[in-house]
Amino acid sequence: MPVSPLFDLDQLDLDSVVFDKNAIRSHNPHRFEFELIDAICHFDSETLDAVGYHDLKEDAFWVRGHIPGTPIFPGALMIESAAQLSAFCYRHRFGQESDRFFGFGGIDKLSFRGMASPGQRLWMMCKDIVLNRRRSRFAVQGIVEDRIVFSGEIIGVSMPVVAKLDGEAQAQQA
Repeated sequence: MPVSPLFDLDQLDLDSVVFDKNAIRSHNPHRFEFELIDAICHFDSETLDAVGYHDLKEDAFWVRGHIPGTPIFPGALMIESAAQLSAFCYRHRFGQESDRFFGFGGIDKLSFRGMASPGQRLWMMCKDIVLNRRRSRFAVQGIVEDRIVFSGEIIGVSMPVVAKLDGEAQAQQA
């Protein structure tokens, strides 16, 4: 069954950057190879609709081993990318509570419809379905070159996790 995109990307200014990597870091604790959002190009603070992207690099940690000779971005990392976009939206709504983290609580209605490879840009889109402090649900999709490569729902739960960055980690991220 065909799935419609959550947003018409042709109607958005995808060249603008509303939140860059540093702004994303202020919301999400992910660092280094697990920073899977490079920028957010569309964000509605009222509805929490968001569109961001992750550029798939030739030297990414997964390239060498995830199908040698024909590397493909792992589906689990596609979903993680969308979960990070959802987490950004959650933290934007509920603030920067330092003792809470929007953790991965589950996936629902997920289907993979295509692949993503090094050199491509994975666009992630999310819309909130249910949003509260303890448990939230977002509709998510990933698009590569105008085709939906995954679609589903991310369930997130508030968790008592605090990311600790030591001085070396902070210096490397700058």
